[in-house]
Amino acid sequence: MQEAERAFDAVVALIQESGAEPVIIGPASDAELEATFASCQGFVLPGGGDVNPVLFGASAEDPSLFGVDVAQDSLDLAVIRYGIDHGIPVLGICRGMQLLNVAYGGSLHIDLGPSSVSHVSKGEDGSRDFSVHEVELERDSRVAVAFDRVPRIPVASFHHQAVDLLGEGLRITAVAADGQLEAIESVEDNWVVGIQWHPEAHLPAPELRQPLFTALKTEATKALQNIC
Repeated sequence: MQEAERAFDAVVALIQESGAEPVIIGPASDAELEATFASCQGFVLPGGGDVNPVLFGASAEDPSLFGVDVAQDSLDLAVIRYGIDHGIPVLGICRGMQLLNVAYGGSLHIDLGPSSVSHVSKGEDGSRDFSVHEVELERDSRVAVAFDRVPRIPVASFHHQAVDLLGEGLRITAVAADGQLEAIESVEDNWVVGIQWHPEAHLPAPELRQPLFTALKTEATKALQNIC
């Protein structure tokens, strides 16, 4: 729980460093949520527990699942749908990217099997930490533009769920060496981007933490500056 809170605080700090004003959205009545959504010009969905497989027609009995929060899933999907419906930019991080894909009708790998790329570092004592690996960026994608169109970047990875069937209306914009999808975006004009990695992590390089938040803020400031 403390690690999740630190990650959340780090995301909030990156929003602030971009020059935007973060607003935390929590459980509230429909009317209150609608008013909060309407005050925002950008949305960030950070990492967290697993996405409930029921949302994409799978069983929720897999023993690898942890931290499933039905209420949080519902709130985050409401945020995504509001952003899509109202043309508001959205950035989904790790779990946030997975929920973006689900919102567009896609599905997830409930638990990734072994591959040539380590998507989470596992210690002999069973502990888990970030794993660093490279991702290849689609040159003209929104993610690549944020990183000055470099062909690849190292990223901090910590996940066992991931995009499986891509949602309709999305395209793949980054992949890992094992073929795992690492970034997606809307094919429409609205700036909707999902990344599987954690830019808020202390690895691999400080200069790689901010670009996507700056890009989101640039899109948001076409209206005002609140990012939620």
